[in-house]
Amino acid sequence: MKTKLYVLSILAAAGLASAQQSRIVGGGATTNGAYPFMTALIEKGATPASGQFCGAALVAPQWALTAGHCLEGTPASSLEVWIGGRNLNNAAEGIRVGVTQVISHPNFGENAQGALVYDFCLLKLARAVTEISPLPLIEAAAKVAPGITARAVGWGATSEGGSGSTSLLQVDLPIISLAIAGQAVSGLGVSHIAAGRTSGGIDTCQGDSGGPLLVRNASGGWLHSGTVSFGNGCARLGEYGIYGNTIAVKPWILGYIGGAVTPTDDHSNTTVNASALALGGNAIGNLEVGNDVDVFKVMLTAAGTVTINSTGSTDVVGTLLSSTGATLATDDSGNGAPNFRLTHTAAAATTLFVRVSGKTAATTGGYGLNATFTSTVPNVGDIDVRNGSTVIPLNGIVDYGTRAVIGTALSRTITLANTGKAALAINSVSVTGSDFRIVTQPAKSIAAGKTTGFSVSFKPTSAGAKQATLTITSNDPDENPFTVILTGSGQGAGDDHGNNIASATTVAFPSTTAGVINSGTDLDFFKITLSSARSVTLKSTGSVDTYATLYDASWNILTEADDDSDANFVINETLPSGTYYLSVEGYSSTDLGAYSLSVQ
Repeated sequence: MKTKLYVLSILAAAGLASAQQSRIVGGGATTNGAYPFMTALIEKGATPASGQFCGAALVAPQWALTAGHCLEGTPASSLEVWIGGRNLNNAAEGIRVGVTQVISHPNFGENAQGALVYDFCLLKLARAVTEISPLPLIEAAAKVAPGITARAVGWGATSEGGSGSTSLLQVDLPIISLAIAGQAVSGLGVSHIAAGRTSGGIDTCQGDSGGPLLVRNASGGWLHSGTVSFGNGCARLGEYGIYGNTIAVKPWILGYIGGAVTPTDDHSNTTVNASALALGGNAIGNLEVGNDVDVFKVMLTAAGTVTINSTGSTDVVGTLLSSTGATLATDDSGNGAPNFRLTHTAAAATTLFVRVSGKTAATTGGYGLNATFTSTVPNVGDIDVRNGSTVIPLNGIVDYGTRAVIGTALSRTITLANTGKAALAINSVSVTGSDFRIVTQPAKSIAAGKTTGFSVSFKPTSAGAKQATLTITSNDPDENPFTVILTGSGQGAGDDHGNNIASATTVAFPSTTAGVINSGTDLDFFKITLSSARSVTLKSTGSVDTYATLYDASWNILTEADDDSDANFVINETLPSGTYYLSVEGYSSTDLGAYSLSVQ
């Protein structure tokens, strides 16, 4: 069972404030009045600072919308809401209102894969809050398409397992496809939105649950597109936050808060402007009004069998159309009531259309679609990409972990296997992004059932998270190009020798000492004590261009040295007995790395 961003609440009235739901990581402060609809759920009788345990949004004068898991088993009599405030320590900033009803979505719960579905809950307030304008609901699914930037706000923790913020925070999050998020989280569907970035660092976290996921409308105002729901930890590498999908439950919301259902149609009702449904991908739609029809285009690049399933709780009927609009198949509940399954085998590459309609003229609500494809083209190569024995999915992640900035490169062998029936031609492998490079190349052709390997190294040039894309092109008919996300993190090296006389490293006469110039401002100081007058030779060896300065015990410069015949310095001096200091640095800010100091 994956770690949730929340703890499911079956709470008595006295225990609401102890619930830890999801929060903001990697965001910033908000300004007064920026989010007047923002609502905090408060334990009745407690102050906002001591009693806040979840977020919500005012979506109608007498209604707030939050997440179902925030209030499971919680009576309305134990709740209050605090609307329009920013700093929890200043109770006067917000409006305090009681709650008379707690109404969870009828399909709210945990599915067989452990994912929360339909994570929504409406709160009817004790009075209409006419002092504040409610947050409008999203009009169309296109506004939460992958690649769009959404914004989350909340009072949650600023790091995984950390403390909450008393001041309202905000963070911008790119929406990603459920197909990509599903590589880390199982059971995602029509009632979900995923947001975040592969490299982590930004997310919602404990305490933000129920708060709104916001997107812009055409005039720049905010729309309610989702509720903070769950995820694996907070802001982790390769993980994403999962949010309830508002458009999937919009008819249910409007049924309580009122208002005419006059949204923009999210998908065209004709084949001319049909929305794309990718093979191996997912799409989300909504039948906004009765008799609404949505049409999707599916492009087959080779002969094979395509299967299209609907998901969700809305009773929809699917019709498969040919490229000319002729009906090929119709289904109602082939994927289990109330969802359809359409299957078609094509003898060659072609374009198909899927028409989604309601079971009755009154049917409305959200649904999901997924399309799978099995090629039946004989005698073709089929690429399989592996990291060791682990199969890497398309757009999967290979993580190199943390490496020192001044250190050796870490190489991994990527294996390409041909699981097809004919030779697989490998046209190219390339990496876009710094700090990763191709070390060795794979074979140009792989026989059926055989493998080839190539090496990709990671050597960070600076501290922080790193990411690159590995692209493999081949003659595989349905996975070309094959892309893999490479991730890693650079860790700055610690200073190996002191950077002033007080912290100088004592070296013997004679001796050889290793050193590292680990930044453009790094100085390595060495202390040399002579018991009698001597002729002394000080020199560096290695490939780093070093520069040296010799001081006496009073910090007077005796001599300076740059290159001898290469990048290394040499100092030859006859010195009386006493203590001396030698500083070693890179000749320029880019001269970094290891060297050796010889004292003879």
